[in-house]
Amino acid sequence: MKRILVISDNFELVKFIKQMETTSIKDKFLIDYCYSVVNKNPSSLQRLDMEPIDVKKENTISNIIKCYDLVISAHCKQIFPRSLVENVRCINVHPGLNPYNRGWYPQVFSIINKLPVGCTIHEMNENIDDGNIIYQKEVFIEESDTSLAVYNKVQHAEKELLEENFSNIVFNNYQSFPASNSGNYNGVSDFKELCRLNRNSEGTLREHIDLLRALTHGEHKNAYYLDDFGKKVYVQIILSKDESE
Repeated sequence: MKRILVISDNFELVKFIKQMETTSIKDKFLIDYCYSVVNKNPSSLQRLDMEPIDVKKENTISNIIKCYDLVISAHCKQIFPRSLVENVRCINVHPGLNPYNRGWYPQVFSIINKLPVGCTIHEMNENIDDGNIIYQKEVFIEESDTSLAVYNKVQHAEKELLEENFSNIVFNNYQSFPASNSGNYNGVSDFKELCRLNRNSEGTLREHIDLLRALTHGEHKNAYYLDDFGKKVYVQIILSKDESE
């Protein structure tokens, strides 16, 4: 029986895979679940009986290689080292449509730069979000969508791909293919730069609205400016589409 390790910092995806484990994929695999040791708020994952793991430690890497046939990264906050991805099959569930806006918070940057967004399940190599593509699904951004709204669409698409293809992924029953080009990459520093608003910046009203909705993600405090006393003032935007027609 195949042994699988799921490493995730995403409560919704883990809960969904666990639900599949009790229904559609029951008794087919042995699955263990861990969250990354760098997760600062793991309480919801701990309620799912998950344990912390540090994929940077050599003894942990050796144990994973010895014990598992497949490792699935599902929004894991740690980057897998080369010594891991080259010695056991590793698959990433990524909330972006590779190769566009690889890296952090793809939906944020897609709202701004208008590049396609969606989800990608791909083989992992030593580079970030760079391995051969296995499955993809695009989602579409409406003009009233905030970052959270787009992210929810992406998570729904991820669940659909996992449900439709989990057995194929585990048993390596698929044809992967390289991305058409190297695309672009956004890091945490790029996101932080977006978050600090310049009240003297020039642009169209459309561009300003797009920036604010890209940085509006539920209760998260992302966009801000500094007032005359140097204090942060956080900014969110509320968008509501007229559904009466």
